[in-house]
Amino acid sequence: MQIRDISVKKRLLFANFMMVFIPVCLLLLIGTAAYTGLRFTGAAQQRELVMLWPDKGPALSVQFAVSSLRARADKKGVPKLRDMQEDFQILEAQGISTMVLKDRQVLYLTPGADSGTIQEAVRKSCGDSSSMLVWNDDEFAFGYTSPRSGTTILAAGSVAFLAKDSAQDRSNRDFWENMVFVILGTAIVFIIAWGIYLSRLLSGQILEPLAALRLAASEIRKGNMDVSLGVRTQDELGETCQAFDRMRRELKKAKDTQERYEQNRKELIAGISHDLSTPLTSVKGYASGILDGIAKTQAKQRHYMEMIYQKACTMEKLVENLFIFSKLDLDRIPFHLEPVEIYGYFADFAEDRKSFLAERGLELCFQPEHRQVTVLLDRIQFQRVLENLLENSIKYKQGEAIRVSLGLEKQAAHVKLSFADNGIGVAEEELPKLFRSFYRTDPARTNVAKGSGLGLAIVRQIIAGLQGTIWAEQTPGGGLTICILLPIVEEKA
Repeated sequence: MQIRDISVKKRLLFANFMMVFIPVCLLLLIGTAAYTGLRFTGAAQQRELVMLWPDKGPALSVQFAVSSLRARADKKGVPKLRDMQEDFQILEAQGISTMVLKDRQVLYLTPGADSGTIQEAVRKSCGDSSSMLVWNDDEFAFGYTSPRSGTTILAAGSVAFLAKDSAQDRSNRDFWENMVFVILGTAIVFIIAWGIYLSRLLSGQILEPLAALRLAASEIRKGNMDVSLGVRTQDELGETCQAFDRMRRELKKAKDTQERYEQNRKELIAGISHDLSTPLTSVKGYASGILDGIAKTQAKQRHYMEMIYQKACTMEKLVENLFIFSKLDLDRIPFHLEPVEIYGYFADFAEDRKSFLAERGLELCFQPEHRQVTVLLDRIQFQRVLENLLENSIKYKQGEAIRVSLGLEKQAAHVKLSFADNGIGVAEEELPKLFRSFYRTDPARTNVAKGSGLGLAIVRQIIAGLQGTIWAEQTPGGGLTICILLPIVEEKA
């Protein structure tokens, strides 16, 4: 198993453990080395030895000084007194007088001391030996003559071997020893606590976003697109979670669109099936009446043939509308836009179609203004819009006639077109549904002759292709008003 196969949580815990363990080990190693070095080694640490172990410090420091002087005396040539100065000071601080001889010539003598007294004290205690150290409860005597350089070191003094007030000195030593351990312990506790804090902080910043991401992915796999990620940090994990949440919203939007398309497809199939089956049933019935001899008279046969023809025309119109709607929905119908002066266009349209529409029971009212507003239109497709809107008013008129008022109103960078009739109208809650494919206010869809429910859906598609918007309102006093908003591209004074 490779490291990358281990979970992130275990890797973080291991990294945090090592982050604490290694510093603690190093601190213990350094502390132990320092403690041991201060206690047992190094002539250069003699003052520290005196401070940390007062009961043993004088004896150790004197021994270190004597050993250092012996080593320096063994060097060939004239001894360098500046290198011995620190050792002289240590011995003299304990009341020991020191002198250095070379070829019976005094090179150094403790200030205020008598060389004869020192030589006599050393000779008395050490005899004629070339190297001897005597230290008892009454006095200290040291004599050494180097066989290599001929340098002689003599030291003598009335110094007891054990220091006085050892109990008080021991308490000082214990205090400093305890201080060393307290400092080491405090440092270790601080490192461990700091490591635990950093571990939790880092784990929270990494593992919590990953857990939220895993939960959201699991919910999306189940089909739930509503679980939002609450991670709002600006680091790499936060950016990843935000990108994932944007993807979730896009998937939700795509899913909703797909469901809407699927619902529309089902409604389309259901609408086509119903609207084709009704006239087909009628055609089948009339044809059967002719074949079975029910229509025996010429007049009745003609009536049956006319009904068959009307039903065929209804089906033909349905198929034609379905074909146009499908091409518009698939963007298969190109729009050839050209600038059109909209007031003049409607004035010409009203003048040309007024008589024809009156014969079908529609009174078209339009009062042109002396203004010129230009919009981009596809004349063929916009003609289909007008025909569908007026045809829709005729289908749902009350009585024998219906009145449609055509209005144009400039609104900033747009022009608003309104088609207000005084027909049967539509309930307020049904207004937004009018432009859906195969939607009719007749829930039972019993009167197929009044339309397939594709007319206003086709109008909506065409207006969208003209970069406009369309909506429906109730006409004050009763009826339905269709409003269209088109962008103005040019305005002439």
